[in-house]
Amino acid sequence: AAVSYYAQTAAKGGKIEVVAAVVALEIIARYEALFRAMNFHPGEVTTSSLATLNLYRAQPGVALIVKLCGKVLTVMVLDGPTLKLFRCVALEEVSEEEVLAILHPTFAYVEDELSGPVRRVLMCGFPQGTLAGLPADYEALTSRAGNLGPYNAGLLGYVEGMWN
Repeated sequence: AAVSYYAQTAAKGGKIEVVAAVVALEIIARYEALFRAMNFHPGEVTTSSLATLNLYRAQPGVALIVKLCGKVLTVMVLDGPTLKLFRCVALEEVSEEEVLAILHPTFAYVEDELSGPVRRVLMCGFPQGTLAGLPADYEALTSRAGNLGPYNAGLLGYVEGMWN
């Protein structure tokens, strides 16, 4: 397996939190093979959702980033700039009921375990006007590099990261 990590900015009290990712080498080799076949040598292979985090502009309080790509729902909870929870779920069907069944327990977790309720929900890959009944205001995640959609959010997040 390949292990990668990122030490996040020290939180209150000097506590350092780490995001770790573990991927089987066979999976990385499959992704890298596509690039190597075109004579490119990849320097970094990551999930599109982690790259999408570069599009988030940290503000005080807890935010939720919800990304839908096909039948895969990714939920990321951030407290200011610190990633607190990363969850990726394969849905049986993409419906408001299925998505809310994942999000409502996440809101409850945030209120129980973090500094307060979710203040912002940033969404990617959802049609406009979906998901009524969330306990926080929501808005579309945006990019300076172009129109953001479910299949290009990781790439545009990677580009955003190069600008910062």
